[in-house]
Amino acid sequence: METTTLITLAWELPMQGLTKSCIAERLGKDRGTIRLWLEAVTEQGLLPFLEQHQKAKKQPRPARQVRLTTKQLIWAIREREHGCCGQKIAYFLEKEHHIVLSVDHAVRAEDLRGAG
Repeated sequence: METTTLITLAWELPMQGLTKSCIAERLGKDRGTIRLWLEAVTEQGLLPFLEQHQKAKKQPRPARQVRLTTKQLIWAIREREHGCCGQKIAYFLEKEHHIVLSVDHAVRAEDLRGAG
């Protein structure tokens, strides 16, 4: 079933007296998702929410993984700076290579090298 159909059903089923938990179970979705859908439909209206939901799914998403070349830079900085912390790695990446990366991502990329 398409998501728009599921949202429409999630909107109609409470009118029949079903709880959010029952609706979630019937539609195979998380209860929190059903709650968010119902709140958004109540606030925006069904058709505007469905239109907004369709548009949101068509926009390109940013990459969520750190590229291999960036990981290699992280590893090189770590070796060059004798095991510096993630904050310094993020600083050097931005200053030397104009790459903005969170400290968390820098640390995770370094951790992957030890695991791999």
